Amino acid sequence: MEESKTILPEILDIIYEHKLFKIFTPKALGGLELSLIDGLKTFQQVGAIDGNIGWAVTIGSGGNMFVPLFGREVCKERFIHKDAVIAGSGKFGVAKKVDGGYEISGQWKYCSGADYATLFTMNCKLEGSGEIVTCSVPRETVEIIPDWNAIGLKATASHSMKVENTFVKEEDTFEFDLFKNEYELPVHRFPFTSFSESSFFSLCLGLMEQLITEANTALNQKREGLVSERYELVKEILNHIQSQLQRVEENFYSLVAKLWEKHTNGEVLHTIDLEELTTFCKEHSSELVSMALTLIRYFGMDAVIETTSLNRAWRNLCTASQHAFLAP
Repeated sequence: MEESKTILPEILDIIYEHKLFKIFTPKALGGLELSLIDGLKTFQQVGAIDGNIGWAVTIGSGGNMFVPLFGREVCKERFIHKDAVIAGSGKFGVAKKVDGGYEISGQWKYCSGADYATLFTMNCKLEGSGEIVTCSVPRETVEIIPDWNAIGLKATASHSMKVENTFVKEEDTFEFDLFKNEYELPVHRFPFTSFSESSFFSLCLGLMEQLITEANTALNQKREGLVSERYELVKEILNHIQSQLQRVEENFYSLVAKLWEKHTNGEVLHTIDLEELTTFCKEHSSELVSMALTLIRYFGMDAVIETTSLNRAWRNLCTASQHAFLAP
C-alpha cells in the first residue's frame, strides 16, 4: 500500500464489512457499539496487523464519535451508510455568518482518510468575534491537496483539504458538548481529549507489536548466517523488549479501566485523573520509540532499507508517536 499511498479498495471493503469505521457508532446506525476498552483493543489488534490500516481505523472511528452532535435527521443521513466516515482537522479556516448558516474558506492539513471520507469536518474562526465554529461539509465540496509525504503511515492519505466560499447550513455545524439526538453511547460522554490520547496510544501498542513480529521474522531469516552467540544476544533483546511492552500494555489498560469504571458509574472524572492518563500516554509513547530504536540497532542495514517490512513497521511507529496527543 505504501506505493499507492492510499488504503486499497479491497482493504476498504473489509473495513466496511467488519464495521471498523463504526466501532463506537450505535447499532441503530449500523455500528458495533463497542465500549471504550473493547474499541481500544481493536485499534491495537488492527495496528499489529498493519500500521496504515490501524491508523485509518483509529482515525475513522474517532471521527464517527461525532454522531450524537448532529440533529437526528442529519445524523441518519450522514452516518447510516456502511462507508460513512469523517476526515477532518482542528486547524482554523475563516467563517462568515450568512442567512441560514455560514460561508467558509480555508485550507487544513493532516486530514487522514481524505481519499475515501464521505464527510469532512473543520474548525473556523468567525469573522469579527473570533468565535470557533466547527463545520461539516460533504465530500463533493472539498478540494483534496495530495501533500502527505511523511516517513511513515504513507498509505493513510493524510492530505490537506481546501474549501473556498462554501456554504454550510446551521444544521451542519456542531459543538463538542452539545448532544442533539438519541444516538449517544457512554463512550461519547467520555472526555474527548482522553479518548483521543488513549486511542492513539493503543494503536502505538499495536504498531510496536508489529515491529517485534517483523524483528523476529528478520532474525529467524538470518539465523543461519549468524554465530550462535549473536543470535542468542538479539533473541534475548527481543524477549526483553516484548516483556517491557507487555508491562506497558497492562499498566495502560489498568489505568483506562479505572477511568472507564468511574465514568460509567456516573462519577466525575477530575483533572488529576485525566492528567495521569495524559502523562502516561506521552511518557510511554517516548518509551515505545526508545524501545524500537534499541531493537532496530541490532539489525544493521536491513533495518534502514525502506522496502523491508521491518523498516516500514519502525517508520509507522515513529510517525504515529509524533501526533500532538502523544508528543512530549
